[in-house]
Amino acid sequence: MVLNRRVTLRCLTDDLDSGWENADHYRAVKDLRRLANQCLAHEAKKSLVARSLRNIPRLNTLAHPLLRHFEGSFGAGYDATSSESISGLTKPHWWKQKTQQWRGAATDHSMVGEDLVWLCAAGIRRAGDKSDFYTKFMRDVERTGPKPYLPAEEDSLLGEIDEKITAQDAWRTQIHSSALALLAEVREDPGETRSFQFHAASRKSISAGSSEKPIGEICLAVDAVNMEGTELCEVFLVAKVLDSSQLLQVDVACQYARAALQSDAEEWKATPYTENAFAFSALIDPAALVHAAALVREGELPEESRPEGLRIGLRAHYARKHGIVDARVDGSPVLSLCGYVFVPTANHESLETCAECSQRHNQLKPGN
Repeated sequence: MVLNRRVTLRCLTDDLDSGWENADHYRAVKDLRRLANQCLAHEAKKSLVARSLRNIPRLNTLAHPLLRHFEGSFGAGYDATSSESISGLTKPHWWKQKTQQWRGAATDHSMVGEDLVWLCAAGIRRAGDKSDFYTKFMRDVERTGPKPYLPAEEDSLLGEIDEKITAQDAWRTQIHSSALALLAEVREDPGETRSFQFHAASRKSISAGSSEKPIGEICLAVDAVNMEGTELCEVFLVAKVLDSSQLLQVDVACQYARAALQSDAEEWKATPYTENAFAFSALIDPAALVHAAALVREGELPEESRPEGLRIGLRAHYARKHGIVDARVDGSPVLSLCGYVFVPTANHESLETCAECSQRHNQLKPGN
């Protein structure tokens, strides 16, 4: 049995105030706790908390010896019968955590949730001293009860946000993997169209046997293209909207599917289609063909094939002078000479220049 391991923010910031192997991790959890409480006070958005949570490793895997011990104690092969409990404390019961000079108290009691174990308190071993962690912890729990140590509202907020992040990541991986699997399939039958349907991003829709209706469908077809003696593979992708109320999420899924096949947004060309579908074409990244073959062969996504969004701003484009200065200031998009819509930035010098823009720029009269 593998339990889902969690650590309270209070324990991370108040109890584990030293011994960190990475000081950035400690600073990050302090900032995360501050943001979480600002969110509870309606002074910050959940999206800020989510962004902060994404920028650090999972809280139970941060660089501290007690966290590493806790993670291992309740990992694969966990057996409660071999764990040492803190004598005399019940409702909840507490499991001892010991490593180096650090001591901790963890519980998997039903009051903290099913299939969950929380590291709720920690401190330093000082044998024979009243400030010894277990001596102080038992004294405090007997006097005030366990509530000050149990997961608080700030921890519930993080759990809620983390579940959404997990569901979103699983959904993104599902779209990415399905697009690659479909690519491998249509490669065997050039010119034929194959498709897969997908649900909205939620824990319920990702789980096996979900009865939710699909919100969209991705259709693929490929064709061989000969460019200067080299045979390349062109993909035609259509994303059909099956639920008009989920138009935005279908668009996002379409972007993830496109990124799995060709991550450079500027390589994709939109093609006319109905109002209930998005249609694009692009030359497939050769790496995507390799990843698709490996997925079919191994039955799992290759480690180097990471589900990510489309990359934009990979090339510098030319635009007519009129309006480009204002666009840089207010971040509004402009139309490039090649027809690509982009937001001009100040650091374009490091980017490769679009060949078509360069050609058209050379044909312009001076001053345009």
